[in-house]
Order: sequence, then structure tokens, then C-alpha cells
Amino acid sequence: MLKRIVIAAVAACALASTAYAVEEQAADPACVEQLTKAEEMVHDKVDANALSEQDTNKVNELLDQADMQCSEGAVEEANATLATVHSMIGQ
Repeated sequence: MLKRIVIAAVAACALASTAYAVEEQAADPACVEQLTKAEEMVHDKVDANALSEQDTNKVNELLDQADMQCSEGAVEEANATLATVHSMIGQ
């Protein structure tokens, strides 16, 4: 009996996550590409120890914000956020 309950719970979770994934909007490919390039530049700066810990945290927060903006289709806002990132890392 417990096995059936577990199987039913797993199936319900799987179906719920599938339904949630369908509801998400597709992000703008150009926005995602710009975000990816910015993340790579930030990663390079962090690897080179070119950013302070405080700047690294702020830049990562901005990257998260830009990611959310891209996902929501707010391309202009994401571009503005990425411009701030570029200015912070000197690119």
C-alpha cells in the first residue's frame, strides 16, 4: 500500500512540474546570448581575482536580475542591467 502511495505522489509531482514548465515564457535568444557573454566575462574576472568580494556579490546579483528580466521578456531592462555589469567589470 505504501508503495502505491509513493508512486502516486511521484507521478503527481512529475505531472505538476511538467505543467509548470509549459507555463514558463520562452526567453529572448539574443537576451540570453548577451547574458551568457556577460557571465563568462564576470567568471574570467573572478578567476583573475580582479574583483573584490563585494563587487563580485553585486555583479552576481545584477546577473541574476538580468536573467530574471530576460526570462520575463523585459529585454530593454535586461540590457540596462547588463550595461551596469559591463561598467562594473570594466568591459
